[in-house]
Amino acid sequence: MLSVNQKMLIARGLNRSLRIARGLVGRNMHVRCRRHGIEWDLDLDEGIDLSIYLLGSFEPRAVRAYTPLIPVGGVAMDIGANIGAHTLQLAQLVGPSERVFAIEPTDYAIGKLRRNLALNPALAERVDARQCFLAADRMTLPPTEIPSSWPVISAHHDPREEAAGRPKTTAAAVALTADDLCTQARLERLDFVKIDVDGNEPAVFRGFRATLERFRPTILIELAPYHFDGGREAEFDELVRYLDAIGYDFIDVNNGRPGPSDPAALRQMVVPISGINALMRPRAATR
Repeated sequence: MLSVNQKMLIARGLNRSLRIARGLVGRNMHVRCRRHGIEWDLDLDEGIDLSIYLLGSFEPRAVRAYTPLIPVGGVAMDIGANIGAHTLQLAQLVGPSERVFAIEPTDYAIGKLRRNLALNPALAERVDARQCFLAADRMTLPPTEIPSSWPVISAHHDPREEAAGRPKTTAAAVALTADDLCTQARLERLDFVKIDVDGNEPAVFRGFRATLERFRPTILIELAPYHFDGGREAEFDELVRYLDAIGYDFIDVNNGRPGPSDPAALRQMVVPISGINALMRPRAATR
């Protein structure tokens, strides 16, 4: 398992090589391309975009892990959708009869998401993209900025600064709970949730309890203890214990093995300044 800093070091090397190669033929780092049947508008100076361009998808192991779990006719939610790296993959999987909710709070990333949806009109019909900040309760205001850009053209001396990304404004975002969103949408089912919100997961889940208990979706989550450093360590422990308490088992996407429900044991599995993509399966579905 690589740390975020190591991944970014590799990405910067690939970015430099691409910049040279494309420069020799008079091309810049903005591309339109097709990967696995999806059209993309990509900035190759951005980490997520570069991964899609070179690997065909962002976090391909995670995509391979959840692909057989998404039913045709199902409903999925992508919380922290960014440019749509998983949103469009999920839209392919659910089929034309149902939909994917793509939740992204920053003006920067929602703009890129909407451009990628516009390139894929058949998939866009299945996606309900909302500029929202999912919170623990209805009284919470969105932060003014949230990281949603991970440029690969410059290095930071502090690995934590590298991992944190660049903050972007949330000027047009509204705050609500995930339960409220699902009620407004009149959901009658929810089969899959992907959540990657860089340390805001405990707050999201506090506002998601009723829906999770009702529908018991499979959850793909990044478990990254470093997001909770600096006095918030107990929140990470609370998150892990909460998912265990409501009956979810942890499977490491990297190796397909079950993981511990004990927060201390989980911390020991994770490389410093890194995270694990985990599939959280309802216990009834894993036995």
